[in-house]
Amino acid sequence: MKNRLYTLITLLVCTVCFSGCEKIQQQLNRRPTIVLTKTEQAISADAGTFAFKLFQQVALEENGSFFISPLSASLALSMTANGTAGSTATQMKEVLGFEGYTYEEMNGFFEKMSRELPNADKKTKLAIANSLWVREGFPVHDSYKNLLSTYYNAQAKELDFDSNQAVKTINNWCSSKTNGLIKEIIDEIEASMLAYLINALYFKGTWTYAFDAAHSYDDTFYPDFEQERTVNYMTQTETFPYTETEFSRIASFPYGNQAYSMVIILPKEGVTAKQVMYQEMTPAIWQAVIKDLESNNRELEVSMPKFKTEFEKDLIPTLRAMGMTLPFIEGAADFSNLSPVTGLFIGLVKQKTYIEVNEKGTQAAAVTAVGIRKTSLDPDAPIPFTINKSFVYLIVEKSTGAILFMGRQ
Repeated sequence: MKNRLYTLITLLVCTVCFSGCEKIQQQLNRRPTIVLTKTEQAISADAGTFAFKLFQQVALEENGSFFISPLSASLALSMTANGTAGSTATQMKEVLGFEGYTYEEMNGFFEKMSRELPNADKKTKLAIANSLWVREGFPVHDSYKNLLSTYYNAQAKELDFDSNQAVKTINNWCSSKTNGLIKEIIDEIEASMLAYLINALYFKGTWTYAFDAAHSYDDTFYPDFEQERTVNYMTQTETFPYTETEFSRIASFPYGNQAYSMVIILPKEGVTAKQVMYQEMTPAIWQAVIKDLESNNRELEVSMPKFKTEFEKDLIPTLRAMGMTLPFIEGAADFSNLSPVTGLFIGLVKQKTYIEVNEKGTQAAAVTAVGIRKTSLDPDAPIPFTINKSFVYLIVEKSTGAILFMGRQ
């Protein structure tokens, strides 16, 4: 009798402890609200506008699947813009969406986001890293180096660019900051290249509602731009934020404490992903969609393809098409706030990305490098949400609306 009583008491204590620990863990990982000032809210909205413009321009240039990071591009190019002056500075800020703000406001926004975003969810890992690599002997203003250190936590590192180890050193930094997902951003350093400004992002999120691998199955996927193929689908029935527009059905699949989520925009029957991108992917419609997702939840029968995408893009033609031309023109670009050396211009804007989506969650990374060169139904029934054709997806942070990644699959 005593043994039985002891066993019951032990089980009760363990249950209470487990329940208490679980509640403590939930409290420790409550979703924080990143509070932005009115100016920061406006900058965030304009950064979102740049994200959509960049995404649509890349879509014009690419026929198949692609995956980009607007946030990585914004960080690398904003660091670079701080080194410009005159018309070059004006044009860079206009294309990035920051023409109405001072550098201090723009830099302060990125400093805050870089500090707060990684702490939004303890179960989701987001790492943001910036760096400046300088050819040995190339003079860079102390004021510029101090600015990058203060606002972007980027330290200037001088390297012998002619050494065999220089390329390896820079690539090793990128690999270490992306958990090995982006192993190489440059394959050589040309004699005219004087500096690199690099941003690296790494994201790893576990689904709030995990998919059971035992229920995954193979079936056909129908892309808009290539032959149909067999893929492995994950499946579950669960309640998710959900809304519809004229051309698409949209669901949000959260990670961790739901600070971050993957929003999937699935074209309706007879509609292509391209139509959705150009008819509906505008900042105004996106804000309405986000608002609807916050207030509407539906039970969905989800079938989501597992996928992995690696993508590489020279962004100079893309940025030129968006109106950023002066920084790339030798003799016209003004980088006098970066260095006393004249004749500098941007000779490289390259982004490499990686994403893998499976039953556990999502792992994604991006590296953006800017090179400075000198010349010369039933309302209560679950709604089927079968993602078996080309779709658009975004990884976003809830409280700020920050768009980390965007892709078309």
